[in-house]
Amino acid sequence: MNAARLRRTGAWLTALGVSAATLGSALLLATGSVAAERDEAPVVDAVEGGSQVVQAWSDPSLVGERDRKDRDYATFAKLEVTVSQTRNLSHQGVTVDWKGARPTSPGRFATDYLQIMQCWGDDASGPQPQQCQWGAPNPSLSTLLGDRTGLRALKRGEDPQQAYDEAHLVPPPITNPNLKAYTVPFTPVSGAAVTDVADYFTSTSSNEVTAARTGSDGTGTANVEVQTALEAPHLGCGETLASGSPRACWLVVVPRGETDADGTFAEQSSAGTISGSPLSATAWSHRMVFPLQFAPIGSSCALGNAERRLVGNELFSDAMTSWQSALCGSGTTYGYSQVGDGEARGQLTSNLSGAAGLAVVNRPLPPHKDRPVVYAPIAQTALVVAYTIDRQYTLNSTLADRDGTAVEDLVLNPRLMAKLLTQSYRADVPGGGSGVVADNPRSIVNDPEFVELNPEMAQFVRTAAPDGLMVGLGTSDAYSALWQWIIADPFARSFLEGEPDEHGMTVNPVYKNLDLTHDDTLDSFPKADLSTFRQDDTVPEPGYGTLDLRPYTSDMADAAVRTQKANAGAKIVWDLNKVPAGFTSSGAQLPGQRFSLALTDLVSAQRFGLRTARLVNAAGQSLAATDTTMRAAIAAMVDTEVPGVVATDPAARVRDAYPLTLVDYAGVSVCSSDAEQRKDYAAFLTYAATTGQRVGETKGMLPRGYLPLSDAQVTAATTTAAALEDDAAVATTCGTGKPTAPPTPKPSTTPTPKPSESTPAPSASPSTDPGTAVPPGSTPSDPTPQATPTPAPVDPDTGSSDAGAPPVTGGGPLGPARLGVAGAIGVGAACAVTGPVLMRRGRTLAERELLGESAIDFV
Repeated sequence: MNAARLRRTGAWLTALGVSAATLGSALLLATGSVAAERDEAPVVDAVEGGSQVVQAWSDPSLVGERDRKDRDYATFAKLEVTVSQTRNLSHQGVTVDWKGARPTSPGRFATDYLQIMQCWGDDASGPQPQQCQWGAPNPSLSTLLGDRTGLRALKRGEDPQQAYDEAHLVPPPITNPNLKAYTVPFTPVSGAAVTDVADYFTSTSSNEVTAARTGSDGTGTANVEVQTALEAPHLGCGETLASGSPRACWLVVVPRGETDADGTFAEQSSAGTISGSPLSATAWSHRMVFPLQFAPIGSSCALGNAERRLVGNELFSDAMTSWQSALCGSGTTYGYSQVGDGEARGQLTSNLSGAAGLAVVNRPLPPHKDRPVVYAPIAQTALVVAYTIDRQYTLNSTLADRDGTAVEDLVLNPRLMAKLLTQSYRADVPGGGSGVVADNPRSIVNDPEFVELNPEMAQFVRTAAPDGLMVGLGTSDAYSALWQWIIADPFARSFLEGEPDEHGMTVNPVYKNLDLTHDDTLDSFPKADLSTFRQDDTVPEPGYGTLDLRPYTSDMADAAVRTQKANAGAKIVWDLNKVPAGFTSSGAQLPGQRFSLALTDLVSAQRFGLRTARLVNAAGQSLAATDTTMRAAIAAMVDTEVPGVVATDPAARVRDAYPLTLVDYAGVSVCSSDAEQRKDYAAFLTYAATTGQRVGETKGMLPRGYLPLSDAQVTAATTTAAALEDDAAVATTCGTGKPTAPPTPKPSTTPTPKPSESTPAPSASPSTDPGTAVPPGSTPSDPTPQATPTPAPVDPDTGSSDAGAPPVTGGGPLGPARLGVAGAIGVGAACAVTGPVLMRRGRTLAERELLGESAIDFV
């Protein structure tokens, strides 16, 4: 049989195999197509195995029947609380929503609000008060709260149900040995109970929500940081127990009503507020408890696994963190170092021993025939502006009944971003910019351009302002993409070049002198204004500067954490009591007065439960980053000088496209990698493009905020992976003249995957979708090589793989009717294996007919 006939027969068998196996592939998620999970909903909604919990206050299942004689029973009777995620938790944010509550008193937190805390506890009915992280509020909150409502302290006799015994007695000071004061002690997960919590948590480290406001419609929302044993060792959440499972914890919601524990109405008290700790017995009896299940902390691959070092940018870090433990079953431990894109590209061309041969970057290296690098699409997400903003209306506002609640929508355009990034608002310059920007608005809230896009802001108090736009330190291709979007906008560009906006605002002249619009290498955020300021003569020269007032965050994830806490970390308060005296932070912004903005990635924003702004694209649309808008942006991306790698044209007027969508590529340095390395890289790419594209909360899945790869991108990645193991093509490309040696055996902790566990190659052609790389060892018209078998995912909790387990779809077992496709799967698998073999044999024969010219470039 000649070469052409072999290839035609192989193509026919492959098509038949893929068609017959389609239904089975959809059911067998470990090796199936991920297309079904790519719907038109926002990324946050496309989560497999969601663990949202809705609980009514009247539900007796966890805390027992409520006392109908309680004076606050009617206050809480209709309360219903929703926690957005309760399983597979890590250090992240969860959203707590509620409805059916009574509106919080205006101004101060006098009555009708919620208090939220994280606790440990092994009892199935929930934690005890002494097991909760509570009692370290922001000191500035004291003026907004009732007596001891944010503390652990007790007042003898105030609560008829509370015990005032030795266990609750605070050790008296030496100067007053007869003093009797009471508190709810804190008992850490390991160690004795203490009455002073400062050794375990403070106002800067605790995740307690001291007071959360309910709006006039009876609803409210709070973003709660969930801490693991790494952030809160005294709670131990997620640490591995003797049983081998991670420790579970609790989220506790304590609603506060309108009466004190003794039945006194708040309006009858001298302060006009409720009083007493939420840990006191009566208040604690009103609690709602939500069990929290954590992903294991510090889970690692088995000793003896071969190790393979990878590097890449921050956009890919969360995906890699999720995949690492699941990849242990392949017999290789994949380490990952987060570096800048430039450093990652540098490692691909480095001759130093130990340099990584695979790097995840947003932009490729220029093509170089002596150092070929192959690229495969591996992840796609977006750069976003995340925010935490509370409504701060003026006294005469028509919206005053919503004061203190969260802003749900925000719009920014390129010129507003340019203003934020160039210290052009007076509040962003030390001392208020009394010179360089003296005639500019104090903050973005006072900017008419911002108010035009966000009309609600017209009713905000004039003192409302963010602590600047939080940005990360260092360089990134993502940051470069942001600058290109800004500079491509004619209004933003002219502003950066010194042209005033329609309202007379001008760029900070320091940044005009940087000539940012002509800097093609701009991939970071300079803080160039060197102004300093001293409040008074007690502060030594030079006072505080820009990096004190508007410090960098360590990276985009840190920016998300700081936004969730509403704490930019500005250090402008001179503290004479500090040793030595110096500037300190005033702490987080107060509830009801928060206004935080940060540049981060969509994955980090969704991980910490943050809202993100709508950005105005070149077509004039204000759009959020969703599945739909990111797909539209990717579809419109243009080719780069590297075949198969695409990038955004920031000036293109593309409707429905989110402007800061980004595609990350795994670049492999072909000739500097040996056969064993290439085999590991191939296995990694295959997992990443198939099993790793399932969106969900479990380790091994694609975290929320990533957009799953398209069918064509999956094809490009899996065929690239297969070609990395084609020794003949590698040898020809690298000029060695002969195939490289096969990889040496490595230690393995799991059985070799069965042929039925391999992933059928998707049928879409790499040339039909933007963002697909041309497979190494082939051209766009070549048939798709057989993909490397994908190892069965390993459950990080149990160490077992899915091999041998019942087939699943979504998260549930297959029904008997669905198992009727087994015959079709068997036929499909046989054809899918035989077809590519015949095609490869056909290509080999064809190559031998070309007078020895068999070189097929990787790039």
